[in-house]
Amino acid sequence: AVVSTQSGHSGRGKRGYSLSEKLNQNEKCDMDIYTALIKRLEALELFTSWLIEDNYTHVTLPAYTSHTTWPLSAILPFYKKRQVYRLVASQGQWHDISSEMLMAETKDVASALTERLGDQGTFFKDGDTGQDVVTELDCLVYGHLNAIFMTKLPSYRMKRALGLHSRLIDYCKYVESKHGLRAQRERS
Repeated sequence: AVVSTQSGHSGRGKRGYSLSEKLNQNEKCDMDIYTALIKRLEALELFTSWLIEDNYTHVTLPAYTSHTTWPLSAILPFYKKRQVYRLVASQGQWHDISSEMLMAETKDVASALTERLGDQGTFFKDGDTGQDVVTELDCLVYGHLNAIFMTKLPSYRMKRALGLHSRLIDYCKYVESKHGLRAQRERS
């Protein structure tokens, strides 16, 4: 059963287990705040992939349509791009975002994540043992950062902005080594 806590964090997953069950209420609230921050990063990723024309034309469109035949290969990208535009437009002034604004927004997210991580391996530690606790937040952050660092786009200022925070690259490498993951492509 899924039980919602005061912070809005879902206490248990579908199988009755939560990665964050060892966290106290304050830590779960912190996790919710950083999860919302990752939603900003996700919107920036979508903007970069779908609404920056070079990226869309040379990478996103071919990748998105490679598994479909005509006419779906002509129709689906139109609807997906419109969906992304609506999401981005709902974020405020993002529909008119400049490269500088994209960099600034990305740097803000990166700074907040870097500050929260500090020199820890994961975002939270077990209060009793002091060992790293992998939570849903770690999964989200690793997934988004790995996608950003590994994707080769013609115009990817976002990657450069995040790469300025070497702690985030170290975090991805730590997660990969600790959990037996291997990056498929070299980070550049």
